[in-house]
Amino acid sequence: MKENLLSFPTVRSAFYIIIITLLFSMLIGVVWVDLQGKIKILLLELFTIVPAVIFVFVKRLPFRDVFRLEKVKGTILLVSGFIGLGWSVVTDELDRLLQNFIPMPEKLWHLMKDFLIFHSRQEMVILIIAVVFVASFAEEMLFRGFFQGALERATDVTKAVLISAFVFAVSHFNPWWVVEILIFGVLLGVLAWRSESILPCVVVHGVNNTLALVFINMNVSQLRWYSFKGHVSPLWLFLGLGFIIFGFKIFYKLTKE
Repeated sequence: MKENLLSFPTVRSAFYIIIITLLFSMLIGVVWVDLQGKIKILLLELFTIVPAVIFVFVKRLPFRDVFRLEKVKGTILLVSGFIGLGWSVVTDELDRLLQNFIPMPEKLWHLMKDFLIFHSRQEMVILIIAVVFVASFAEEMLFRGFFQGALERATDVTKAVLISAFVFAVSHFNPWWVVEILIFGVLLGVLAWRSESILPCVVVHGVNNTLALVFINMNVSQLRWYSFKGHVSPLWLFLGLGFIIFGFKIFYKLTKE
């Protein structure tokens, strides 16, 4: 049965919502500048999806379909977890390589690191909720569900995935991470398109954010098993690539085009 396009946001509407979301996030950062850092991260992630949700309710669009909240098999989610593990390792090494050519200013790096380091159990809980759960769901609902879905209905899948990935990368306002976030966006876009659901993307995104949060809260001595001369150990890098390649092969077998 052919989809009723009136039941979904147009590309123009989706672009407007993305712009409003970015402006909204900047406004929150300015208005609530005195808030504790961890709480601010949680609020920013929570409000990421608010404009799109309001739009869907006002227009009376099908919430589940617009945000691609379709159920998938447990095996697909399990394979997605392995892809997330592999990507976490590969993107870590990619970031280390890129930092050799275009290093992030040390002051900015320490500022970002301070936001993600927890000093108490309360801060740990807030960061886990914000970074692992809320960020993964909210960002995937917005970019791979709402935005990429609108693009796919207006153009071919390749363009839809690339455009949504590019906007996803730019929306993080970090030029030093734009390459890996762009590649990550493409990977997630393919998963969403192939499975017709954002749930595999949420798993991959969540695993990636979890490991990033764990690693950033560990000191160098605790990561000797993982690092090698300032880079990811070749063994772990090989395993990471293997998880991604074989994970995608299995994922494609479990999903239909």
